[in-house]
Amino acid sequence: MRKILILVVLMQLTACMSFSDKSFRSTRNSIVEQVPEISLGKEFALSIGNGLLGFLNVVTLDEANISDLDHLQVAVYNVATGGKKIDFKDLDFAETLRSRGENLHWETIVRVRKKDEQVWVLVGMDLERDSLDAVSVFVLGNDELVLINVDGDLNRMIEFALRPASDQRHRS
Repeated sequence: MRKILILVVLMQLTACMSFSDKSFRSTRNSIVEQVPEISLGKEFALSIGNGLLGFLNVVTLDEANISDLDHLQVAVYNVATGGKKIDFKDLDFAETLRSRGENLHWETIVRVRKKDEQVWVLVGMDLERDSLDAVSVFVLGNDELVLINVDGDLNRMIEFALRPASDQRHRS
């Protein structure tokens, strides 16, 4: 009976995880449309759903409080430029993310431009609900593009993250 229970649990957990970049295809396609001189080849992709995140929350005894997340997605692409030096400064990542769905308003909150690496952090806000629902990170460097996306109730995650600082301030 224990083996059957373990098998059922493992099947449920693996059903909440994927090694496909399907969730990033519209983003990848939008980037290639904006910069047609490049091609992006998938090197690695991982998508974790709410079921596995909820399980991790239980395993960590609610220490991390990640049960409010719906998805965590990561993809790494090889960037082929055909030997040309490509400047991605004109790439509109907010437009790129809108290709994933029109329901969120995207704003760039961090942009870092170093010689060998560029980073963009964007937040997706549902303006009707006045909520923060997604964070996307784009890291471009050394012929590689890394995409990270987190969806869920990020307002509650921020409250959880700030709670220790707030508790310290109220004790003083």
